[in-house]
Amino acid sequence: MSKERKKQIESNILEYLGSHEKLLTRDAIELFHLSESTIRRIFTRLEEQKKVVRTYGGIILAKPDNYYHYDIIKRKMKKEKEMIGSYAAGLIQDSDFIYIDCGTTTAYMAQSLVTRFQNGTLSNSLNIVTNSLINLEILNPYCNVILVGGMLFDERKSMAGTLGVSFLSQFHFSKAFLGADGMTFEHGFSSDNINTSRLSRTALTLSQESYVLLDSSKIDHPSYVNYAELDEATAIITDPNIPENQIEQFKDYKIKLHIANG
Repeated sequence: MSKERKKQIESNILEYLGSHEKLLTRDAIELFHLSESTIRRIFTRLEEQKKVVRTYGGIILAKPDNYYHYDIIKRKMKKEKEMIGSYAAGLIQDSDFIYIDCGTTTAYMAQSLVTRFQNGTLSNSLNIVTNSLINLEILNPYCNVILVGGMLFDERKSMAGTLGVSFLSQFHFSKAFLGADGMTFEHGFSSDNINTSRLSRTALTLSQESYVLLDSSKIDHPSYVNYAELDEATAIITDPNIPENQIEQFKDYKIKLHIANG
């Protein structure tokens, strides 16, 4: 392959990553009609140039900070996240003691809970534990909110870390509503932050029922740190954009699939 051709492909890859969160190796093979070994060499060269970061199954665009940014993420898949959040809020009963994870989708769930408090379909005596400063701000005027202690992760607007795990371990929840940055059928749910992953894992194990709120763009796209196998959670709540072949794949697992409709 000529140098000009390589540069053109590299430029096209960077342009693709400018409008997509991730480029998978298998997708790059189809897009550029190249062998897997050639694509991997190109990915390696871009990584050496510090233009991309290798992830499980592909690459993402390198940035000054490659971690989650709440204010950017909250604008992506907004309509779908609102549907998921509304569906999840509808599963809560007055008798529940619940945990709500940090994340943008769970924040939409918190907003939907406010609607239920305001229209009287949910009692203000409800007790909620959360590690999210956003959820605390939204829900505190309407019900009893306990904030998880620990270290502040400003990019997620949440608390986590060893102290957070220790604090959370004293509770037992009827329902937990968890976020995730990615999910695969082989490896389960994942986050891009090990401290957040540990807290999500702890909440899942302490709950009678655990629901992972996950928009369809994250399904079959892993993040960095796994926190649970697929069948360890009770259910996934996603949006109607999930492809039919993925719906079929879920039938091979014990976990329930809930599709939120607007």
